[in-house]
Amino acid sequence: MKKMKKVLAVALSLVMAGSLAACGSSSTETKAPETGASETAAESTAESGSEAASEVSTDGKVYNIGICQLIQHDALDAATKGFEDALTEVFGDNVKFDEQNAQGDSATCATIINGFVSNNDDLILANATAALQAAAAGTDTIPILGTSVTDYGVALDIDNFDGTVGGNISGTADLAPLDGQADMLHELFPDAKKIGLLYCSAEANSKFQVDTIKGYLEKLGYT
Repeated sequence: MKKMKKVLAVALSLVMAGSLAACGSSSTETKAPETGASETAAESTAESGSEAASEVSTDGKVYNIGICQLIQHDALDAATKGFEDALTEVFGDNVKFDEQNAQGDSATCATIINGFVSNNDDLILANATAALQAAAAGTDTIPILGTSVTDYGVALDIDNFDGTVGGNISGTADLAPLDGQADMLHELFPDAKKIGLLYCSAEANSKFQVDTIKGYLEKLGYT
């Protein structure tokens, strides 16, 4: 268990580092769901993860990590590859990945997760909201890391979400500064009157974002 916790610490630090790098975020308010950590804390987590790696990378045990990615997409592909590359660099042959793509089907996510649970994998990386939801429904014991997820409270239907999921779930959020995007639109198109918002109604975090930015745009006078 102690070794597994160290592997989880390293994996989480790598997800956090990869997510922050991919988003190119300049905000210091971005929080990780499990720890409520800012980017500064994320750097600290990465340091502690590196220390843990030096202890677990030579113990001889092979850790099996299941990766469920919702769909093939450049951003999601990059998140998966970065995670795999970084863990391989740390653990070498002591880590094995079972990477599966659901091809955009939420039901397939559930099937993939059930396979990971049956195999008793050591860790599950859930790439995108539907994958996270399937993982949360599939196991409450195997550690789950989420990535490419906008808001964990919305994704997991958590009331009064305070930035901490708890239980066996952690990961990083990629919520963009929607108020800043509204301000940018206003700066670029000050004479516009009506704005169309295109989103996926089947994806909880897509609806969350469109509802949120709609409020900001209305405050700026747009319909």
